Amino acid sequence: PPGLSRDTVPGRPGANVTLTCQDKGPVNVTVSWQVEERGAAVVGGRSRRLAEGNVLLLRRLRYEDSGRYSCYVGGRLLRSLRLLVEEPPETPRVSCYRRSHDKDVLCEWPLRAKPSPGTRAMLWV
Repeated sequence: PPGLSRDTVPGRPGANVTLTCQDKGPVNVTVSWQVEERGAAVVGGRSRRLAEGNVLLLRRLRYEDSGRYSCYVGGRLLRSLRLLVEEPPETPRVSCYRRSHDKDVLCEWPLRAKPSPGTRAMLWV
């Protein structure tokens, strides 16, 4: 989707996603995966070790699965991907009205479903 960086992998809640470390690589090396735990960017943050293998399959995604997934061979970073789990935002349906000519214009954007955590919206007038 537009607006996502090349290292960002989108996923929907409940879906499965496959992360691949290397497109082509040696077959006799051990690839290990880690995910940054919440707050890992600050001092004392930790990474949690995951499965081994060139491919990491994440099943039934939850919002909490969002994060930075990195694969390593012998402690050397090969690739780092950001998994973003969220529902795509719905197309806005904005309606505006004015009760009378001397009143302000009021605009509404009713939502059909609750947006994903972290969703932000801006209105420019």
